[in-house]
Amino acid sequence: MQTVGIFEAKTKLSELLRSGEVINITSHRKTVGKLYPAFEESPEFIAEARRQLALINAADAGDDWEEYSDFPEGAP
Repeated sequence: MQTVGIFEAKTKLSELLRSGEVINITSHRKTVGKLYPAFEESPEFIAEARRQLALINAADAGDDWEEYSDFPEGAP
């Protein structure tokens, strides 16, 4: 991950965007933002995301809150 100051980020924005990497933007040595490369949402990506979401929903549907004794009294 490349780190650049906020002034350099402003002056070299187009170059940084084309680099294709995550850019950490700082001001006075503190992170103030991150610049991430864009990604293409291919049909395969969307299909995999939907498949993973379905698995999460199926696992969630099987949860029984009554079984969890480590939750404090009155927790959902």
